[in-house]
Amino acid sequence: MTPRRPHTLLLVDDSPEDRETYRTFLCEDPECTYTFLEAEDAERALELCRTHVVDCILLDYQLPGMDGLEFLRRLSDEHGQVRPPVVMLTGRGNEQLAVRALRSGAADYLVKADVTPESLFRAVKGALEREALQREFQTRTLEQQRLQTEYQRLAAVVARSSSFIGFSRVDDGTVLYINEAGRRLVGLEETEELSELRGVDLLAPEDVEFREKHILPAIQREGRWRGEYRLRNLRTGAIIPVQHDIFFLPGEGELPGVLAVVSQDVTEIKHQEQEAQRRADFEQYLAGIVGHDLRNPISVIMLAAGRELRRKDADERLRETLRRILAAAERANRMIDTTLDFTQARLGGGLRVERRRMDLHELTRQVVDELRLNHPERVLEVVSQGDGHGELDGDRMAQVLTNLVTNALKYSAEGTPVRVRTSGGEQTLTLEVHNEGNPIPDELLPRLFAPLKRGEHEVSRYGRSMGLGLFIVDHIVRAHGGLIDVKSDETRGTTFTVHLPRYPAPLGGTG
Repeated sequence: MTPRRPHTLLLVDDSPEDRETYRTFLCEDPECTYTFLEAEDAERALELCRTHVVDCILLDYQLPGMDGLEFLRRLSDEHGQVRPPVVMLTGRGNEQLAVRALRSGAADYLVKADVTPESLFRAVKGALEREALQREFQTRTLEQQRLQTEYQRLAAVVARSSSFIGFSRVDDGTVLYINEAGRRLVGLEETEELSELRGVDLLAPEDVEFREKHILPAIQREGRWRGEYRLRNLRTGAIIPVQHDIFFLPGEGELPGVLAVVSQDVTEIKHQEQEAQRRADFEQYLAGIVGHDLRNPISVIMLAAGRELRRKDADERLRETLRRILAAAERANRMIDTTLDFTQARLGGGLRVERRRMDLHELTRQVVDELRLNHPERVLEVVSQGDGHGELDGDRMAQVLTNLVTNALKYSAEGTPVRVRTSGGEQTLTLEVHNEGNPIPDELLPRLFAPLKRGEHEVSRYGRSMGLGLFIVDHIVRAHGGLIDVKSDETRGTTFTVHLPRYPAPLGGTG
C-alpha cells in the first residue's frame, strides 16, 4: 500500500463550523494526511505562516478587518515566491471576484455552497501539485542560472589565461578552440579561422612521432598525459618548449569527444636553467683554479719557509717572521679547503667522505689538544663515554670539531669553560659542544647553518658569525648520514649536538 503523503494545511475562516466542515472533508482524502492549523482572522494567519511550515492555505474571502485579496498581498510581501498556495472560498459565486483572486495569486477559487469532499480534494491537490511544479521549475531555473554563471566565469578564465588552452576533436584532430594567449604563442591572428587546422600542425615536426607512439597511447590508457613537449609558431617557425597537460573529455550525444590541452611556455625557465648551469660550470672552473693554481704557490712558500726555519744560523727575529709566514700559508690553505667544500656543497654534489674505522673519543682529544695550544688562556674540558669506534672520515670530523669548538671559544666569555662531550650508543655516536654566554636569538636559529649571503656582514649584529663554518659542518654531518641541532638559552648556554650513525647505512637500505 502506498503511504499517504503528509501535508500541513492552514484553515483561515471566522466560522468554526466551516473550518470543521473542511477538516471533515479532507480527512476522507485517500491519498493524503493533513495536519491542521486554524486561524479566525488574517493577522493570526499571517503569524502562523511566519512560525510554521505551511503547505497550503484554505482562505475565507470575508475576514474580520481584512479581506482575502489584502491577505494575499500581505502574504506575498512577506514571503515572496516561496509563499504557500492559497485556495480561496467565498459565500457566494462572483465571477469578477474569482478573476481578481486568481490574478492576485490564489491557486483556486471555490464557492462554499458548492464545496464537496471531491471538489475540495481536487482544489487542494491541484494547488499542492502546481506549487511543487513551480518550485521544481524555480529550482531548475536557479540551477541553470548558476551553471550559466559558472560557465561564463570559466570561459572568461580560459580566454584570459596566460597559458595556451585549446580543444581539438579526438576523431580527426580538428582544432575547435585556442584562447588568446595560445594564438599568440603559435602565431595565429585573433580572428583567424581554425576549421582547417589540425592539432598536429602546431607541433614541432620532430615531436609528431613521439605523440603517436607515447602521448596518444597514454591518453587512451589513462585519459591524460603530462610532460615537456614542443610547439611550433606557424608564422616564424620558432620551436617553443612547453609544459604540456593533455586530457580526454568524452562527448555527449552527437558531440564528439575532445582533447583539452593546457600548455605553459617554459622558454624563460629553460634560459634560466641554462644560465644556472653556466654559472655552476664557471664556479667549478673557478674552484679548480683555487684548488690547483693557488695551492701550488702556497706550497712553494711553505716549503721555502720551512727550509729556512730549519737553518741553524737563522736568528730568532727571522725565525719568528718565518713562523708567521708558515701560519699565514696554513691559514690560506684552510681557506682554500673551505672554499672548495662550500662550492661542492652549494652545487648540490654533497661533500665526499672517506670512511675508515676510527675512535671518535681519540680524535676529539687530539683536536682539543691542538686547540689548547692556540688558546692557552681558555679551559677546554673533554668527557668521553661508551665505545667511540665507528666508520667515519677522520679529516672531515676534525673539521667539524675544530669549527664547533672554535665557534664556542669565540662566542663565550673568557674565564668560562668550553665542554666537549662524546658518547657511544648502540648504533650512534654523539658529539656535544657547549659554551656559556649570550644565547643565539630565535630569529637567527633558522638560518644559522646557511652560508654568508652577499650584502650581509661577517658577523651579525647579535655577534654570531654568518660565514661558511657552520654551513660546512652541517654538510659534513649530513654526508655521514647524521643530524646536527642547536639549543640556546640564557640559563643553560649554547649546545651544538651532532648525531652520527656508527656505521654507514647499507646500499639500498631505508636508513
